[in-house]
Order: sequence, then C-alpha cells, then structure tokens
Amino acid sequence: MPIQSNPENPETTIVVNSDFGPFSLDLEQVEIAKEMVNLGKKKPDERDPFSIIVEEYLGGQYLHYTRYWTPNLGRLMKLFSQEYFVEEDWQVIEEFKLQKTRKVNPIFKVVKIPGEEDQQFLHTGIRLMKHFGGQRMVLAYSTDDDGDERLSVYYVRQSGDRPSTSFGDIGSMFGYRAIEDLEEAFFQRGPLKGRFFDLDFNFIEKDTDVGDLIAWDDDVKAELKRNVIDFHKAMPKLEALGMNSSRGIILAGPPGTGKTMIGKWLAASTGMTSILVSAEMIRHRGSIKSVYERARKLSPSLIIVEDIDTTGGMDRRVADHPLLGEFLQCMDGMVKNSGVITVATTNHSQSIDPAIADRPGRFDRVIEVALPGLEQRLWILERKVDGIEKHPSVTKEILKSIANRSKGLSGAWVIEIIQFAQVLALSRKDELMAAEDLEASLDDVLARRGLAYRIDSMSVENQWKDDKGGFGSLWG
Repeated sequence: MPIQSNPENPETTIVVNSDFGPFSLDLEQVEIAKEMVNLGKKKPDERDPFSIIVEEYLGGQYLHYTRYWTPNLGRLMKLFSQEYFVEEDWQVIEEFKLQKTRKVNPIFKVVKIPGEEDQQFLHTGIRLMKHFGGQRMVLAYSTDDDGDERLSVYYVRQSGDRPSTSFGDIGSMFGYRAIEDLEEAFFQRGPLKGRFFDLDFNFIEKDTDVGDLIAWDDDVKAELKRNVIDFHKAMPKLEALGMNSSRGIILAGPPGTGKTMIGKWLAASTGMTSILVSAEMIRHRGSIKSVYERARKLSPSLIIVEDIDTTGGMDRRVADHPLLGEFLQCMDGMVKNSGVITVATTNHSQSIDPAIADRPGRFDRVIEVALPGLEQRLWILERKVDGIEKHPSVTKEILKSIANRSKGLSGAWVIEIIQFAQVLALSRKDELMAAEDLEASLDDVLARRGLAYRIDSMSVENQWKDDKGGFGSLWG
C-alpha cells in the first residue's frame, strides 16, 4: 500500500492508502501517544527490599541511627532492649529476617547470666515497633564482620504531633536519643548491675563461701572491713555531704598469699558491681579509661586490678609504662569517680610509681598481706587434710610439726604440701596418706620453693646491650 505525504501538513502527517481506503497519520501525535503509554506503565522499584518494607511501614522516607558494642556487651544490650522498649510502651508488631526478598524467621541466641535461667534474645532480625502514642520505628539487630553487635533505629523525620515517650523531640535526633536512653537504662538496671565480670564482660560467679578458703590475718580482715565494706555503706552519706566517695587500696605481699582470693571475697561480700582487670585484658590505650567510665555508670562499684605493676602502675624510675598516665588520669582526673572503690594487688610494692599513691583519691591505703603465720599454716593443713583418707599416723601433732617447719611458705605452697603428699599416697596400693608422705612432700616443696629464688638470683647478661637500635630493642 503506497504512502503519500499530506499536503496540508507535510512535515508530520502522512496519508496511507490501505485496502480499506486512504487514511492520514500524524506522526507527532503518535509520539505523544507513545509517551502517554509509557507514563502509564509502572516503573520497577529500584529500592532494596529492606528499604521498601521500612518506608511502607513508617509511611515515608526515613532516617536512621546505629550504635555498635563489643560482642559480650552487645549481646547483653540486645537482651536488655527487649524488656526496655516494652517498659517504654512500645509493642512489637512483627519480627522477621529478610532472605533476599522473602521474610523468614529471625535468629535468636541465648545469654547465660549467673543466678538466672538462660535467656533468649533477638540476635539477627528486624522488628516493626509501634508506640501506644502512635509513633512507629523499626529496629534492626545485626552483627558486623568483626563480631561487634549492632542495633539500628529507623524512623521518619516529622513535625507536628509528638508521642508521649521519654525520647524527647522526634526530629532528626530521635534515633540517637532512643539508643542513648537505652544505654543509660542498661547501666542503671541492666544485667551488669550488681554482678561480677571482667574487662571483656565475661561473668564471674560471686562465691559467698570464698572467705572460708582464706587463712585470714585478723588485722588484714579488719582493715578491709573498715576501708571497703564500711566505706561502701557510707558512700551515700558521703556524697550527700559533698565529700569524696571514691577510694583506692593496694593489697601488697608475696605471691600465693591469697590477694586475688581476697578481691573475690570483697566482690561477694559487698554486693557492689565488681569489675576484674588484668594485664592480658588490656589490649590498647583507652582500656583503663573505659573501665572507669563503666564503673562510674554502674556505681557503687568495685574495680579489682590484678598485678597493677604489670597492668600500668610500673615505677617510672624502673621502666616507662605507657598506661601509667592513663591510670593517674582515671583515678584523679577531671571526672570524679564517685561511688568507685579500686582494689589493686601487687607482688612488688616497691615497683609501684609513687605518683599513684601521692594523694587521697588514688591509692591512699596499702594493706600488707604477709606470709601466713604458724596458726594460719596449721589451719590450711587441717582444712586440706579434712576429708582425705589418712593413715592413723597422720595426727594433729604431725600436722603441727609440718606447720612449724613450713615457716616462710605462702598459703599456696602449704596447700601444695598436702596435694603432693596425696600424689605420693596414691602411688601405693593402700592409697592412704601417711605421715611419711607429708614429711617427703614438705622436703620436696622446700626444695622447689628454693629453686625459685635461685632462678631469680641468676645473673643474665644482655648480649645485645651494645647493639643500639638493633635486635637489642627486642630483648626487653
């Protein structure tokens, strides 16, 4: 069928001679019709499935705020958030995990808290939340590649009606305020409050019977009662009077005298939130600062620092320690440690920097935990022997003799006398501990204990001492 141009509008109109007769076609109108058809077509939604769900649920474009915590702390924070948001009048409308575009069941995990049943918490998933006042938000629980726990709050920035929440203005600060209020409540009444844990937030059982395992020196126990237990009870009144409610105490003495056990006894006896710190837990600058920040939030609290001479209190006259300044700043800096007691142990009190104890508020008490006396050594022997199958030759007189001849041994070495005597007894058929086992074990322990002092007195020459800037810098 031939096509002719239309003489009336030669630029855009053509005439088509068809079998049904000629008809004209305006190409400009054809293009307009195409555009109208395309506009009527639904364009594919290029947003990711999560964004689609959030925008549809919130009813508009959203903002979000995210916070991260280390694994152990983050799990506890996620667990606490479940209870917290319910208390703040939020209800869960739906919870799920996205698998591409499909909703599947979220991932729950279990937290073990001393003295409580195992508790489940949402580890990975999405919660659609609605407040009784009408406000909506979306909580996303996730984990980073490096294991940090993450919680994100998604919300619509809007003005006008405000729900009656504790989060204040629901503008651009809503997500930040939600997480801030969650974290503040966590430290006020969360699962860490009143418990015993280490710097990595691993829980430690509070053993109320640990005091029965210590060969107490009455003077030491009285000092601890006065300076820790009684001081803790007086904290509220001291704060009301505007007086210092923080204190630092050093437990100094030879290895094996029970200093760490005393710290655990204090944690169990006071009921305070207690944090254990040791050198291997401090991995970078700021670790000590974070301990004191959390101790203040959890106050009244007790910080137990094991071997402070290796943790950061090393005397600068002996060697420079990069964390000494951090310790000094944390204990007596711009921010007061109200309600915080620090108890540090050391085997080398002469190696503690004087600046750490030069004023109240730092370590203003040094309690000497000496080697056990005769009565204490006898108490340890009798307690350890109790319950062991013994030969009639193991009498109280034999134990008194062993106690008398073990002068200068720490409690740990006295316990070793009984333990090695048991090994000797088990090597025989009757397996009964006899007096001769105790005698042989005492001789063995005295020899081994003497070896430690011989090693300590051996002269060691640094063969790299003249190698300036070379391998000698690695010798230590």
